[in-house]
Amino acid sequence: MNITLGDLDIHAGARSVELNGSPVPMTSTEYSLLEYLARGAGRVIDKEELSQQVLGRKLEAYDRGIDMHVSNLRRKLGPLPGGEERIKTVRGVGYQYVLDED
Repeated sequence: MNITLGDLDIHAGARSVELNGSPVPMTSTEYSLLEYLARGAGRVIDKEELSQQVLGRKLEAYDRGIDMHVSNLRRKLGPLPGGEERIKTVRGVGYQYVLDED
């Protein structure tokens, strides 16, 4: 099942991503994280859940794995067309893929 969120298209069958029709190269982990966040778009997903579902491991103290992958996704995808952050940090909780209101 494909997911379209504004200018972003996620092709689940091919595990590929397009932004404004152009392919965005991703690692397998980045793709899995983006797909998980996109499926829950608008909802804050805690880092423990992301670590379990995407990395397949329990979140350990001082574990920055999810943070690093989110940082890479932000760099590759950039902000939403309106300039707002695409993936929002909810301090002390986790991350949220922001639904573009335009």
